[in-house]
Amino acid sequence: MKAPLPPNFEAPFWATKNFRFFVLMGAMGVAVMAVIVFDIGPKLTQVRNAKDHAKKADPNAFVPPPAGAGGDVKFEGVLQKVKDGTSIDDQEEAYQYLIRYLSRADASQIAQDSKNVEYPTYAKMPVEMRGYTTKISALFLQSNPIRVDAAPGGVNFIHRTYLSDLSGKEGYVVDLLEPPGELPMRTVVALDAIFFKLGTYEGKNGDVQAPLFLGKSLRTVKERMASGPTAALSGGTMLGIAIGALVVMMVLTSLMFRKSKPPAPKSPAAMETLKA
Repeated sequence: MKAPLPPNFEAPFWATKNFRFFVLMGAMGVAVMAVIVFDIGPKLTQVRNAKDHAKKADPNAFVPPPAGAGGDVKFEGVLQKVKDGTSIDDQEEAYQYLIRYLSRADASQIAQDSKNVEYPTYAKMPVEMRGYTTKISALFLQSNPIRVDAAPGGVNFIHRTYLSDLSGKEGYVVDLLEPPGELPMRTVVALDAIFFKLGTYEGKNGDVQAPLFLGKSLRTVKERMASGPTAALSGGTMLGIAIGALVVMMVLTSLMFRKSKPPAPKSPAAMETLKA
């Protein structure tokens, strides 16, 4: 038989249900903070670094000629016959010529000739840009194999790959000679590809126009990335937010327990009153 407790006995805070609930809430807060710091924070930092890398000055950056001046004559002038605004499914002579060229080209030479190009440049001066090899850093969306007519250079299939820029607002279409593999959606990738034309295809909300490129392969830069305004936050900022949120939650929980705790009875008579 348990000994009766003194009339004015008050259990210590660590022995109450409120304390156990407080510990549970604290553990949940620590778990959330750990996810933010060790999972979300590093990914957002990687995204910011990828954007910063894309903005770095490059002595080999593309310098557009005056609009209307026409581009350099590349690939023996075959690309001069290409028309912008046509379907990306057209496999014209110039398209097959580039596939044949890429099948024999050395990847290191392609990378050496590649230039950094601002995305709006493709729409502003597609004629001047046609045939240039450009560097692309983007988000992987999907890829589908497509048969190539006449198998130029021994290539029977290309892998039509849809990408979006790092902001998620603009898109690229790249026909690759090598399959990109099983990549999670929104994986950050990089590649060197030849700008072919502004092509059109049917999207969910009607016709879509996007720059069409041809390339050999792509490479993974980061595993995943997040999009939205939080992408601008650094890992240190995320850590500060997480710690601040945890402290606020613990303070509010403590105040709630103090307000909800009934006053301790001061005499046996008061105990009888509470029981009644």
